Amino acid sequence: MVDGDCAEYAKLPAKHIKVADGITLHVYDNEDYVWMCYTYPDGSLGMLDMKLKTDKLTSPLNLHVSAQLGEWPADRDDLVPKSAESNQWWNISGWTANNVWANGIDTSGPQPRIRLRNARARELQLSKERFGHGDWQFSMAIHNLRDSSGKTYRVSFPADGSLYTFPTH
Repeated sequence: MVDGDCAEYAKLPAKHIKVADGITLHVYDNEDYVWMCYTYPDGSLGMLDMKLKTDKLTSPLNLHVSAQLGEWPADRDDLVPKSAESNQWWNISGWTANNVWANGIDTSGPQPRIRLRNARARELQLSKERFGHGDWQFSMAIHNLRDSSGKTYRVSFPADGSLYTFPTH
Protein backbone atom coordinates (compact mmCIF):
# COMPACT_ATOMS: atom_id res chain seq x y z
CA MET A 1 0.00 0.00 0.00
CA VAL A 2 1.28 3.46 -0.89
CA ASP A 3 0.82 5.13 2.49
CA GLY A 4 3.94 7.21 3.07
CA ASP A 5 5.38 4.84 5.68
CA CYS A 6 8.69 3.11 4.89
CA ALA A 7 8.57 0.73 7.89
CA GLU A 8 7.70 -2.36 5.82
CA TYR A 9 10.83 -1.97 3.66
CA ALA A 10 12.99 -3.16 6.58
CA LYS A 11 11.33 -6.59 6.24
CA LEU A 12 11.77 -6.76 2.46
CA PRO A 13 14.86 -7.51 0.39
CA ALA A 14 14.91 -3.84 -0.60
CA LYS A 15 17.87 -1.69 -1.56
CA HIS A 16 18.50 0.90 1.19
CA ILE A 17 20.43 3.99 0.12
CA LYS A 18 21.50 6.86 2.36
CA VAL A 19 20.78 9.94 0.24
CA ALA A 20 21.68 12.56 2.88
CA ASP A 21 21.34 13.11 6.62
CA GLY A 22 17.78 12.15 7.55
CA ILE A 23 16.98 10.89 4.04
CA THR A 24 17.05 7.18 3.21
CA LEU A 25 15.73 5.81 -0.07
CA HIS A 26 14.30 2.28 -0.11
CA VAL A 27 13.75 0.57 -3.48
CA TYR A 28 11.99 -2.77 -3.87
CA ASP A 29 10.53 -4.58 -6.85
CA ASN A 30 8.67 -7.71 -7.76
CA GLU A 31 7.49 -9.03 -11.13
CA ASP A 32 4.91 -6.28 -11.60
CA TYR A 33 5.96 -3.14 -9.69
CA VAL A 34 8.79 -1.04 -8.34
CA TRP A 35 8.21 0.70 -5.02
CA MET A 36 10.30 3.61 -3.82
CA CYS A 37 10.01 5.18 -0.40
CA TYR A 38 12.19 7.87 1.11
CA THR A 39 12.28 9.48 4.51
CA TYR A 40 12.87 13.17 5.17
CA PRO A 41 13.45 15.37 8.23
CA ASP A 42 10.51 16.39 10.44
CA GLY A 43 8.81 19.55 9.22
CA SER A 44 9.74 18.85 5.60
CA LEU A 45 7.35 18.38 2.71
CA GLY A 46 9.77 16.16 0.75
CA MET A 47 8.29 16.97 -2.65
CA LEU A 48 9.84 15.19 -5.63
CA ASP A 49 10.85 15.60 -9.23
CA MET A 50 12.21 12.29 -10.51
CA LYS A 51 13.74 11.83 -13.92
CA LEU A 52 13.11 8.25 -15.07
CA LYS A 53 14.69 6.55 -18.07
CA THR A 54 13.87 2.95 -19.05
CA ASP A 55 14.20 0.92 -22.23
CA LYS A 56 10.42 0.90 -22.64
CA LEU A 57 10.07 4.70 -22.53
CA THR A 58 10.72 6.49 -25.82
CA SER A 59 12.22 9.41 -23.86
CA PRO A 60 12.87 10.08 -20.16
CA LEU A 61 9.97 11.32 -18.05
CA ASN A 62 9.78 13.67 -15.09
CA LEU A 63 7.49 12.30 -12.39
CA HIS A 64 6.38 15.02 -9.98
CA VAL A 65 4.97 14.56 -6.48
CA SER A 66 3.83 17.49 -4.34
CA ALA A 67 0.26 18.36 -3.39
CA GLN A 68 -0.43 17.23 -6.96
CA LEU A 69 0.92 14.45 -9.17
CA GLY A 70 2.09 15.03 -12.70
CA GLU A 71 4.30 13.71 -15.45
CA TRP A 72 5.87 15.23 -18.55
CA PRO A 73 8.87 14.59 -20.76
CA ALA A 74 12.06 15.36 -18.85
CA ASP A 75 13.96 18.43 -20.06
CA ARG A 76 10.77 19.92 -21.57
CA ASP A 77 10.16 22.93 -19.37
CA ASP A 78 7.51 24.13 -21.82
CA LEU A 79 5.31 21.18 -20.77
CA VAL A 80 5.57 21.76 -17.00
CA PRO A 81 2.17 22.87 -15.61
CA LYS A 82 2.24 26.66 -15.29
CA SER A 83 -0.12 26.90 -12.31
CA ALA A 84 -1.79 24.82 -9.62
CA GLU A 85 -5.04 25.05 -11.60
CA SER A 86 -3.55 23.59 -14.80
CA ASN A 87 -5.36 20.67 -16.41
CA GLN A 88 -1.95 19.05 -16.95
CA TRP A 89 -1.93 17.87 -13.32
CA TRP A 90 -3.14 14.36 -12.57
CA ASN A 91 -2.55 13.15 -16.15
CA ILE A 92 -0.48 10.23 -14.95
CA SER A 93 -0.36 6.64 -16.09
CA GLY A 94 1.06 3.48 -14.54
CA TRP A 95 2.22 5.02 -11.27
CA THR A 96 1.00 6.68 -8.11
CA ALA A 97 2.42 8.25 -4.96
CA ASN A 98 1.26 9.67 -1.68
CA ASN A 99 0.98 13.36 -2.34
CA VAL A 100 1.02 16.14 0.26
CA TRP A 101 -2.53 16.02 1.58
CA ALA A 102 -4.96 18.92 1.81
CA ASN A 103 -6.09 19.13 5.44
CA GLY A 104 -8.83 21.72 5.56
CA ILE A 105 -8.88 25.45 4.94
CA ASP A 106 -7.54 28.17 7.25
CA THR A 107 -10.02 31.04 7.17
CA SER A 108 -8.43 33.09 9.97
CA GLY A 109 -6.74 35.55 7.60
CA PRO A 110 -7.96 37.87 4.86
CA GLN A 111 -7.59 35.11 2.24
CA PRO A 112 -8.52 31.46 2.80
CA ARG A 113 -5.46 29.17 2.72
CA ILE A 114 -5.33 25.43 2.25
CA ARG A 115 -3.79 23.63 5.21
CA LEU A 116 -1.39 20.85 4.30
CA ARG A 117 -0.68 17.63 6.14
CA ASN A 118 2.18 15.37 5.34
CA ALA A 119 3.12 11.73 5.75
CA ARG A 120 6.33 10.60 7.44
CA ALA A 121 7.78 9.65 4.05
CA ARG A 122 7.13 9.88 0.32
CA GLU A 123 6.26 6.61 -1.42
CA LEU A 124 5.79 5.72 -5.07
CA GLN A 125 4.51 2.62 -6.86
CA LEU A 126 5.47 2.25 -10.53
CA SER A 127 4.11 -0.35 -12.93
CA LYS A 128 6.49 -2.45 -14.98
CA GLU A 129 3.69 -2.83 -17.53
CA ARG A 130 4.13 0.87 -18.31
CA PHE A 131 7.84 1.37 -17.62
CA GLY A 132 9.22 -2.07 -18.49
CA HIS A 133 11.68 -4.53 -17.00
CA GLY A 134 15.46 -4.34 -16.98
CA ASP A 135 17.66 -1.47 -15.86
CA TRP A 136 15.85 1.65 -14.72
CA GLN A 137 17.88 4.82 -14.52
CA PHE A 138 16.66 7.67 -12.37
CA SER A 139 17.63 10.80 -10.52
CA MET A 140 15.71 12.59 -7.81
CA ALA A 141 15.40 16.21 -6.75
CA ILE A 142 13.78 16.25 -3.31
CA HIS A 143 12.42 19.72 -2.48
CA ASN A 144 11.10 21.61 0.51
CA LEU A 145 13.28 19.91 3.07
CA ARG A 146 13.70 21.68 6.41
CA ASP A 147 16.72 21.47 8.72
CA SER A 148 16.61 21.76 12.52
CA SER A 149 17.00 25.56 12.34
CA GLY A 150 13.99 25.85 9.99
CA LYS A 151 16.01 26.62 6.87
CA THR A 152 14.70 24.98 3.69
CA TYR A 153 16.90 23.16 1.21
CA ARG A 154 16.79 20.55 -1.53
CA VAL A 155 18.78 17.39 -2.16
CA SER A 156 19.73 15.76 -5.43
CA PHE A 157 20.29 12.02 -5.79
CA PRO A 158 22.75 11.08 -7.08
CA ALA A 159 24.54 14.14 -5.74
CA ASP A 160 26.77 14.41 -8.82
CA GLY A 161 23.81 14.83 -11.19
CA SER A 162 24.19 11.43 -12.83
CA LEU A 163 21.51 8.75 -13.09
CA TYR A 164 21.31 5.88 -10.61
CA THR A 165 20.78 2.45 -12.15
CA PHE A 166 18.38 0.02 -10.51
CA PRO A 167 18.19 -3.43 -12.13
CA THR A 168 14.58 -4.62 -11.95
CA HIS A 169 13.51 -8.27 -12.04
